[in-house]
Amino acid sequence: MLFKSETVDELASVINEQSSEQQKVVGTFNNALSSFASERSLETCMEALNASMQIANIRGKLIECYEYYARLLEQEITRLNRFGADNAKS
Repeated sequence: MLFKSETVDELASVINEQSSEQQKVVGTFNNALSSFASERSLETCMEALNASMQIANIRGKLIECYEYYARLLEQEITRLNRFGADNAKS
């Protein structure tokens, strides 16, 4: 099985999009946390909580992407090792 460049390109695109989204939401979280620290209202607490849940969701997606990428790398390394072993026998 060869690395399909489309798969890797799509995966890189998703990782970049999720990382960008994470940066935005972290900014939102920091603002919400500042508001909560000064106001101590239920509304500001909920805003901070919502932002932290969004960050957790994004990070979960990123973990899935990196795990998939690691599996692709492992498959490619296994394939290359077999190819090398076959060539060494020849």
